[in-house]
Amino acid sequence: MVERLVIDHVGHRGDGVAFADGQSLYVPYTLGGETVEVAPVPGHHPDRRHLLQVERASPERVTPFCPHFGTCGGCAIQHWETERYRAWKRDIVIETLAQAKLACDVYPLIDAHGLGRRRITLHARMGTHDVLKVGFAAANSHDIIPVDRCPILDPGLSGALDAGWAVAEPLISIGKPLDIQITTTDSGLDIDVRGSGPLPAPMIATLSRVAEQHRLARLTRHGELVLMRTPPTITIGTAQVTLPPGSFLQATVAGEETLAALVAEHCGRAKHIADLFCGVGPFALRLAAKARIAACATTKRSCSIRRARARRRKSSNSRPAKFLWWLRCHATSRPLHATRGF
Repeated sequence: MVERLVIDHVGHRGDGVAFADGQSLYVPYTLGGETVEVAPVPGHHPDRRHLLQVERASPERVTPFCPHFGTCGGCAIQHWETERYRAWKRDIVIETLAQAKLACDVYPLIDAHGLGRRRITLHARMGTHDVLKVGFAAANSHDIIPVDRCPILDPGLSGALDAGWAVAEPLISIGKPLDIQITTTDSGLDIDVRGSGPLPAPMIATLSRVAEQHRLARLTRHGELVLMRTPPTITIGTAQVTLPPGSFLQATVAGEETLAALVAEHCGRAKHIADLFCGVGPFALRLAAKARIAACATTKRSCSIRRARARRRKSSNSRPAKFLWWLRCHATSRPLHATRGF
């Protein structure tokens, strides 16, 4: 059944929100003030609608820069002019803080796209007629949208889509859905494959050849090494960090640098700093240039900055740093206490 709706505003998750018969309806890829034709989405919550046509477009609507926008579920908003989008994102923060009864200033949005995303997760699934699909998940669906390019990626990921296909092709014979995390590093692509389960020796040999052919820095399966041509490293401050498999990084280099600069500004002239949940050290390794740091992580594996310390480039103003790891602390466990003597 086709419905005609007037979109009231854009909700917190990027969908247009319309009101009908006393309930809220959510329509992706729409903007406030637009008149649209929609239809229910089979198999989804009854408040979801599928956009069929925009009858009257908002003056704030712009042409998306990606040809896959609207089918690929990777991006929710490319159809809104930049300044209105930035104001919307800031308003979300203001409203969230107000609901928590926190009063503070919220500065304008900082553009931290930089060169683009440096990590992606591709999904590989066998589609109808036993045709392999490798790409991103469609919006609100388990379907996979194969893509030949993605305009928001860092140039370092230029070979990522081809490498993802090459890794998926031999593995798909196992019959399991795969998630392929790909990160660009200073020494090449780092790939960790999830979902395959344990691999027989012939399959490991096949994947090793794939890694060599695509000159991957490293290929792992669930964190277990398949082949490493060269350690996958990134530069953080004056340190070279070898990433653990499947590491979390800020999506863009510019995003990490922006956050690190804000943290450094707020730390001011502090000489003793504790960085809890330090991860690979985007804050701690930079702050160690001016202060003594206790950097703590939930596991040994995630605290890769312990190894990075040994590879720190010599700097006359580097301060001593103490790198620790703490086991995961549950709510019922004894609370973490301040580290003494650092």
